[in-house]
Amino acid sequence: MSITDPTPTPNLHITFLLDRSGSMESIASDVIGGFNRFLTDQQRDGNDAAMTLVQFDSQDDHEVLTDGIALSAVNPLNGTTFQPRGSTPLFDAIGKVLDRATRRVDARAAVNLPVEEQLVVLFTDGEENMSRTFTATAIKALIKAKEDLGWSFMFLGANQDAFASGERLGVAPGNISNFMADDIGSERAFADLSDAVKSKRSNMRNRVAYSKAELFTERSAEEDFQRRSE
Repeated sequence: MSITDPTPTPNLHITFLLDRSGSMESIASDVIGGFNRFLTDQQRDGNDAAMTLVQFDSQDDHEVLTDGIALSAVNPLNGTTFQPRGSTPLFDAIGKVLDRATRRVDARAAVNLPVEEQLVVLFTDGEENMSRTFTATAIKALIKAKEDLGWSFMFLGANQDAFASGERLGVAPGNISNFMADDIGSERAFADLSDAVKSKRSNMRNRVAYSKAELFTERSAEEDFQRRSE
């Protein structure tokens, strides 16, 4: 891209939905460390991205920790901000986070702010067991509608068949990964995610064609899961 090119480099908005239900207790420190390394990697990769970070459980299915701010201003997680508890209202959490993301897109358009590329990351170690408002069918329809608008979705899951769970919600298989719910599995899951997001950002900056349905560039967490599941 020429330095005289008047077209702005598109910014990426990462909406990160993090499961903090009670089953995450065994890997709480690993999730904190993995997320913080992911955050540091993305901060080092440049300023052309923002993040919304929302965590959920049955006591609060939409706790906003970071609301659409530049990556450089996002605070890392710690043992106070991430405390696993409760059950897993996954569908309700996804529905609410997509509503928040949609309202942000609409609000920016209303005041002629630049369009952001949308990436939604779903990170969970448990299957749905507590939603009251949204169903799997409703969430799949929402995700399909957003994908038709160019949004991307990634699903990382432990203690379940992540591919069955993710595809049930309409996430492309190339954007789904299993991981073992332990220190090694969590570390690899966040590392693979970080590599995928950095690759996406690089492609966006350089206007390189890529498949939004095949975002994972490394699959060390999936390979580790398959090896240890045999």
